Amino acid sequence: MVNKTGYCDFHCHLDDECFDENRREIIDRCFGLGITNLVSVADPFKMTSLEKTEKILAYHPTIHAICGAHPHQADQYSPAIEKQLIAFHEKIKIKAIGEVGLDFHYDFATRENQINVFLRQIAIAREMGLPLVIHSRNAEAEVLKILEAEQFALPVVFHCYTGNMAAAEEILHRNYCISISGIVTFKKADALREIVKTIPLPQLFSETDSPYLSPEPKRGEINTPLNVIHVVEKIAAIKKLDADHINAAISENLLRWLGKN
Repeated sequence: MVNKTGYCDFHCHLDDECFDENRREIIDRCFGLGITNLVSVADPFKMTSLEKTEKILAYHPTIHAICGAHPHQADQYSPAIEKQLIAFHEKIKIKAIGEVGLDFHYDFATRENQINVFLRQIAIAREMGLPLVIHSRNAEAEVLKILEAEQFALPVVFHCYTGNMAAAEEILHRNYCISISGIVTFKKADALREIVKTIPLPQLFSETDSPYLSPEPKRGEINTPLNVIHVVEKIAAIKKLDADHINAAISENLLRWLGKN
């Protein structure tokens, strides 16, 4: 059953080329089956991503965009990329700088460059008056240290959280938010499920990170925003609340984050 309050996918990649042949069909299906808001990530390193995202936003009024320099691409960051990011915001008014941060798991870019680019993304967010959406893998302590040193005072959401309990406690203590992906449904995600129990509803988001990380029972398939339903159902089961209750809280959080409350 579709909840009256609707589902919100806080983080998806609708610009991904795997959606090129059926993007509008997927969007229509999502909103036809109870999704109320989607937040799609644009890539400032790719003009095709920016162009697709602009068309996606024009197609439906409750799809929102964020954009920022991903840590994987830090070695390729340049003034030209930054100019594209700023111009994109000026044109379509992105809702946050993201996903940005540090990835010390894959280390696709040097850690020095990751840190320097993250610092610049923080500065841009501050200049634009925008929240941050954080990507952090094996780097939560470093991300938190930088945010504290920079005295960043605007909202912060750690997307697709995979860190430990201690880092989650510090994130929540700072009144930041945590977004939970389909990983929470994975068999080996017991530690994440324990963290979900501790997240206050006003600091909780749900996401798919589609087309990646398909939740159970859709493992092995291309993920779509529609699968946020499975994420919310799992969160509800963990918290021993009904899905309507979870959806109402997340919807309120998203509206507040979008500045509409």
